[in-house]
Amino acid sequence: MKIIILILTLFLNLKADIILSPQNLPNAIKEFLQKNFQAQISLAQRDDNAYEIALNDGTELEFDVSGEWKEIEARGTAISYEVLPPHIASILKNEFKESAIKEIERKITYYKIKFYNNFEIIIDFNGTILRREYDD
Repeated sequence: MKIIILILTLFLNLKADIILSPQNLPNAIKEFLQKNFQAQISLAQRDDNAYEIALNDGTELEFDVSGEWKEIEARGTAISYEVLPPHIASILKNEFKESAIKEIERKITYYKIKFYNNFEIIIDFNGTILRREYDD
């Protein structure tokens, strides 16, 4: 019985998040962060299928294993429209110029974007706004 518990404990520890040095992140992640964020990395970790990054300004990001961002969440600072493709950024800047982005999630065919004023939109990769609503 003790052997089974030991094996199970080892297996669970192997599945745990691994803390990384920022220098050990994939180049795609380092370049994205350098281009789009001024804050420094305060924590970088990896699990089986994602990298999770925390910046010292409170921003949290999640990347897939290939280095593409999946989610960005800011705390107190605005996320730049420039993290999005240019045609999407242009649409959002024109329609929501007074709103600061708080969160962005990249899904299979669309972006889910939340602003600090609690307004939320879903916009597909072609630039069509599929849904607009206030998130209470």
